[in-house]
Amino acid sequence: MKDPNWRKCVLCADSRDVIKRIPDNSIDFILTDPPYNLGQHSTGNIPLPGRSAMNNDVAEWDMIDFNPEEWADEFIRILKPSGNLFIFTSYNQLGRWYNCLDHKFDTSNFMIWHKTNPAPKIFKAGFLNSCEMIFTCWNKKHTWNFISQAEMHNFIESPICMRPERLSNPKQPAQKPVSILKKMVEIASNKDDIIFDPFMGVGSTGVAAMELGRKFIGVELDRAYFEAGKKRIDDALMQFTSIQNMSSKKYNIPEDEQNGMVCEDNPVYQPTLFDLDELFPSESKEEVIGTCVPTGLQPIIKWAGGKEKELKFIIPNTPRFKNYYEPFVGGGSVFAAFRAEHYFINDKSDELISLYRSIATNDNAFHTWMIRIMDAWDAMLAHVKAHPELVEWYMLLRDGEISEEEICTHMRAHIKDAHESLSSVVKEFPWHDKTYWKELDKNLTRKTLRMHKIEQEKQRMPDSDVYDNIETSFMSALYMFFRALYNDKELMASDNALGTAMFVFIRNYAYSGMFRYNDRGEFNVPYGGIGYNHKTMRKKHAYYMSAPLLQHFEKTTIENLDFEEFFHKCPPTEDDFVFLDPPYDTEFSTYAQNEFGKSDQERLANYLINECRGKWMMVIKYTPFIYDLYNKEGIRIKTFDKKYLVSFMNRNDKKAEHLIIMNY
Repeated sequence: MKDPNWRKCVLCADSRDVIKRIPDNSIDFILTDPPYNLGQHSTGNIPLPGRSAMNNDVAEWDMIDFNPEEWADEFIRILKPSGNLFIFTSYNQLGRWYNCLDHKFDTSNFMIWHKTNPAPKIFKAGFLNSCEMIFTCWNKKHTWNFISQAEMHNFIESPICMRPERLSNPKQPAQKPVSILKKMVEIASNKDDIIFDPFMGVGSTGVAAMELGRKFIGVELDRAYFEAGKKRIDDALMQFTSIQNMSSKKYNIPEDEQNGMVCEDNPVYQPTLFDLDELFPSESKEEVIGTCVPTGLQPIIKWAGGKEKELKFIIPNTPRFKNYYEPFVGGGSVFAAFRAEHYFINDKSDELISLYRSIATNDNAFHTWMIRIMDAWDAMLAHVKAHPELVEWYMLLRDGEISEEEICTHMRAHIKDAHESLSSVVKEFPWHDKTYWKELDKNLTRKTLRMHKIEQEKQRMPDSDVYDNIETSFMSALYMFFRALYNDKELMASDNALGTAMFVFIRNYAYSGMFRYNDRGEFNVPYGGIGYNHKTMRKKHAYYMSAPLLQHFEKTTIENLDFEEFFHKCPPTEDDFVFLDPPYDTEFSTYAQNEFGKSDQERLANYLINECRGKWMMVIKYTPFIYDLYNKEGIRIKTFDKKYLVSFMNRNDKKAEHLIIMNY
């Protein structure tokens, strides 16, 4: 630790990134004022006769959708057993905080802040907005510093923040008075406790913490708010240390022979995002394995039926464990999310496991092919941008100056004249040349005629839409060419790295990430469309090479077996956790070209109920067959609703009830 006597850490950053760096059980008190999401309902500022309008609106940051569910688990993780959690909130968010947190704490309650001078209602057409709610949570060992019964009322009264305390530049509509924050800090924490505010604003909670001798960690994304808050907190710290008359440099404030105490730019060690962990004693940094502590890692690949959005149901129901097992790993959203001592993952899909192994070994050939595919995609986009005459020709067609036959002639002439440029796009892929040129001709002419028909039947589309559609014809042609390469089994088998890279491309650019094969075993899902034109895999590729993901894979055993073979080869013990997301019990039971029918579901249930020694959880769509398989003594079943984003050929119910099945 650089300075064991640190007092403050204020960071201009995204608190979603910062909170992941805070160790488990290390914060004494979370006191925060997150967005209320009321901005969209505001009626605007209030005009006052002879005065400037009263601000009745909220800042732009309150227009962004804020979801308490995304923060609750991290708050719980970093809070000490003796810690308290106070969250300023509003009527529209109170129930959501309650649903997230009430069952995780011994006690939850709420406080009311009564504002004695709220914004007026000129027309007296309703109640004044004179109260704000603070949702509070604590456990049995919590810190509580009440002196008398009078202090124990869940009601605080004060004026709203007024000048000179309220800042005018920058103006923060939600700035809270330091006086009420000090009251909360006093009753819910002790001297030298760590106070955390992930939505610091202009630093009022930090000021309260400094004035009361606490330590403070604050995070603010808005640079103007951050700078104002940092100055206020620095000033409060200087005032506190002066009052304490500290001459021993306990807080690293140097003495000046003439003036006594002076302030440096950073009077107390100011950490950055990257050395935040140095603030905490080493014993509190011990990694917690197998708890509901997200790693911050993203899914490995887009995968139909991926469980990234269901983590909010999965994580709260997970037990403690040592090793992690997943026999149907799919896109890896759950595998990537958990911390474990070791991971055992498996999938029957050869292509998927090839990807996992390519990432785990940091395979250079795979990365090279990924770069070539991305370069080809960017080159095609550049080609379209360099040829505005494509749009100009369409405008002539729209205005009746040329016929449909003539524009098709123009488009085909372009393909011929731009042969060198279009050839350079796929120069690294010297296969199926005829397919490439055929797809260019077909997509460009068909898309053009289709646009013209739509405009004749309905109305003219914006010029930008014309460009987007012409661009899509080129991108769709390139996608179809790559799809043809992907379906060349002999070619893919001859170069595993190429096959794996092409598999990643197809999963990213196929319509809605679907996977579907025809009777010949060929992948036949079309291109995703306009919204995919400027989609890039570069961020995903960088993720594949990132140190955190590679470290995750260093602790991972990867298998490509039937689930039963996998469990017999890598048997879980009582200390281990098995997560299962098997293929659903539907008529469409082909799982990545591998059949998984009712007999397989029965084999799986038999193993889990009668043989598996580890704790296991399954997430699966409800059917009477599945329910009957697991409706046994010792098995717990919960339900939740999931809305499918896509219903392909009516194979998925738009609102299907799902089951969480557990043996613990």
